[in-house]
Amino acid sequence: MSQFPLLDRLRRPEYTGENRCRPCTAVNLGIIAVVGAVIAVWSAVAAVLAVAVGLAVLALRGYVVPGTPRFAPRLVEPLPLDFGHSEPPRETDALSDVGDGTDGPDPGAILESLVAAGVIQDDGEQLFLNDAFREAWTDRMATLRSADESELLTRVEDASPVDVEAQLHDDHVLLAGGQDVWLRRAVAIAETAAVEALEDWELSPDVRALAARPLRNFLRTCPVCGGPVRESTRKNCCGGTSSVYENPEQPVLACEDCETVVIELD
Repeated sequence: MSQFPLLDRLRRPEYTGENRCRPCTAVNLGIIAVVGAVIAVWSAVAAVLAVAVGLAVLALRGYVVPGTPRFAPRLVEPLPLDFGHSEPPRETDALSDVGDGTDGPDPGAILESLVAAGVIQDDGEQLFLNDAFREAWTDRMATLRSADESELLTRVEDASPVDVEAQLHDDHVLLAGGQDVWLRRAVAIAETAAVEALEDWELSPDVRALAARPLRNFLRTCPVCGGPVRESTRKNCCGGTSSVYENPEQPVLACEDCETVVIELD
């Protein structure tokens, strides 16, 4: 057992050592230096203390500012320096996007498979989700919401259509594999739960992963907090503007309680 259990709890080996992101380290060092300089205007002692704490956190956890792995690589990319970092991962909106980039089955074929399996039912006027499937899906989302980090990431990896290593960064999950991508936590929870729930409906594994995104159109509860989901727009639910989103009037399904966007509506 380590002589320093508190330090062991603070350490994040998945973001340090050989796993350390150099752009993240460089950006955080700059931030720590700026914060220290600002504090030094009022107190040199406080500035030294702040810098020391920042460096300690950086050494133990890999970064100080939450979300650094999402923006640091792009931030340092224009600089004429080699940080030994590959192309930053892109952000995607579906678990199935972690594949090799080739086109999957036609969406119509996926819908037909879901209808044939009874997951989606057609009353002649509209499509609706089977009650038993909705209940199983909702229950699995609830267990993922309350799961610890290790269990969540393991289940996301198992639900992925290809072999990946999942890492949690605040409200995003990094899926590292042949083509690294960022996935919003809400999407990761909703689609992982959908893939798991579909195991009992005689659908092949590749169809389960592809079906997870369209199934989000039928969500009634938020994957992140369990609140009710309603139709909205990015502008209304998130305060988006044209400077933040290309299309602030994009229709979405979003949570009434936490305003998490569940899916962009076509």
